[in-house]
Amino acid sequence: MKPEVLYKYRDDSERTEDMIKNQKVWLSSPKQLNDPLECKIGEIPPEWEAKTIRENENAQIMGVIMQPPFFEPPKRLFSLNERETKQWLKRFSKLNHPRKVKAMRQLYSDHGIELSRPENIFKDMRKRLSQVGIFSLSEDCSNELMWAHYGANHEGIALGFRCSSDCKLSNQRHCLPVIYARKKPTFESGFKNEVQIMPPGTGQANVQRVSFEDEVFRSTISTKTPAWEYEKEWRYVEESHGLFDYPGILSHVVFGLRMSDGRKKYYRDLVAQHIGNDVDFYDVVESEDLSGLSIVKRQ
Repeated sequence: MKPEVLYKYRDDSERTEDMIKNQKVWLSSPKQLNDPLECKIGEIPPEWEAKTIRENENAQIMGVIMQPPFFEPPKRLFSLNERETKQWLKRFSKLNHPRKVKAMRQLYSDHGIELSRPENIFKDMRKRLSQVGIFSLSEDCSNELMWAHYGANHEGIALGFRCSSDCKLSNQRHCLPVIYARKKPTFESGFKNEVQIMPPGTGQANVQRVSFEDEVFRSTISTKTPAWEYEKEWRYVEESHGLFDYPGILSHVVFGLRMSDGRKKYYRDLVAQHIGNDVDFYDVVESEDLSGLSIVKRQ
């Protein structure tokens, strides 16, 4: 179950102040994250990859020789008249698979259309995995290790974003729970693909690729080793890294155990000046029996 609020641990810095002033967050690329194993897909079996490429090529071929609505051989292909089309299809039927693919591509190219290349699907996917944007959040705002690692040794702040129904944190496409596992995600069956059709005459090839919503693709950008399980992480993700609007309403601000009263007042004033909705403020406090940290609401 997704919590009502997800938290971003931050240090007390000018960049954190800018997050509040501009109501923007920075989504990091995988190489900017602190875990070198981030967004690594498991080895794709060569036999499966080759089989998948051939299946997609066959689908393209069928789109040429068996056209809807009755899926019969076409009377005409592009600028070819009926006689030329019949001759082309006869020659085409005698070719082996690689030569059929080449002939099909040439036919489309001669008419200003560059077909997508199935052999580029997985190369494109690896490139896109390296470009995805990730904003890490946690469902826990009182974790001692998180405050030590990401909250400037307890002198920082945690910003809480509400997962309301009309924001990206409520959208399954953009908000993923992190899976903690010892095995990298990999393809074992098919995949969800999408095709971008380029206008004829542009000289640009149609693009066939693994969908951003494919289960393995999403698992790859949301899987970490069990060593990180204590973080209870969720991720706001986009297809590219960079600066984006808040993924949800800023509704909570939690002050670290060692943050000074002066800095707490500064942040309260900063929020009042730049955030248009009500925000609840909390202090981190230690338990009397040293069993951990908790938070108390400020009045």
